[in-house]
Amino acid sequence: MIVRDATDGDRAWMGAVLAASWGEARVVVDGRARDAAALPGLVAEDGGRRAGLLTYEIGPAGLEVVTLDALERGRGAGSALLDAARRTAAAHGRARVWLVTTNDNLDALRFYQRRGMRIARVRPGAVDRSRLVKPAIAVDGEYHIEIHDELELEVTAAPARVRPGGLDDVPAVLALLDGATRWLVERGRTGQWGTEPHSANPRRLATLRSWAPLGHLHLAEIEGRCAGALVVGAAPDYVPAVEGPELYVNLLVTAREHAGLGLGGLLLDHARALAVRRGLPLLRVDCYAGDDRALVRWYERQGFTPTEPFTVGSWPGQVLEQPL
Repeated sequence: MIVRDATDGDRAWMGAVLAASWGEARVVVDGRARDAAALPGLVAEDGGRRAGLLTYEIGPAGLEVVTLDALERGRGAGSALLDAARRTAAAHGRARVWLVTTNDNLDALRFYQRRGMRIARVRPGAVDRSRLVKPAIAVDGEYHIEIHDELELEVTAAPARVRPGGLDDVPAVLALLDGATRWLVERGRTGQWGTEPHSANPRRLATLRSWAPLGHLHLAEIEGRCAGALVVGAAPDYVPAVEGPELYVNLLVTAREHAGLGLGGLLLDHARALAVRRGLPLLRVDCYAGDDRALVRWYERQGFTPTEPFTVGSWPGQVLEQPL
């Protein structure tokens, strides 16, 4: 199964597919009508034969999958199209792929969730509003469920996977740290990590080598290449201790080339899952708190709450926590 961009030569076929699946090429979501046949599209081909169609629109919220049709179920066209949509979103610098389905579409909900999509929000009565624009929308849906509501599902754009790291991965993590430091230096933000490469720092190398064999290191990979790193374990000595068990984020870094794709959030989700599986009710992290406190605000957007400030020499830090 291969996926390619739709061309002008596909437009008539796209219109026919959409008419067969949706009654017409016009699609209405939350009261907004669009001609899906005129949108950018992805075409799945199996042995040179068109096997599926995905239409999409790119906006500030990410890449929206407007329609997805597999002409034959069970052959992998839908999965291939979703994977291609994520790559397309990443290529356009969008962090998220999202779509809307209806409350009756149980088969689609199962399909999307099995492919990593999460329910982001529910829009009660949205289909009722759409009927004012497109009265032909049915009331009786799949499994004789009345159709009234829309469900929005989402997934990160980068088709990344997280795996345990080992000693062989230490050079890749050092490369990530060096890249992040260069980016900071170019912007005059030298207070966080200084100006020297981490790969030339024996102490940093020794620390990473000590973490890897203990199972503390985890890597995010995109197409087999290291795109981010997470280290979790015990809290360092320089931060105030807490009563009770916890998991501590000792290191979080992502590749600058994949900025905006939500890899940091993906790795924090992995840390949360690790803590829950281990029965640990608290996740903590610390970060650089100097300059404009941009990093502190980023962790706050990830659901963390600032607790104790601290300093190491003249380096200002902030501890943040998130109960699980």
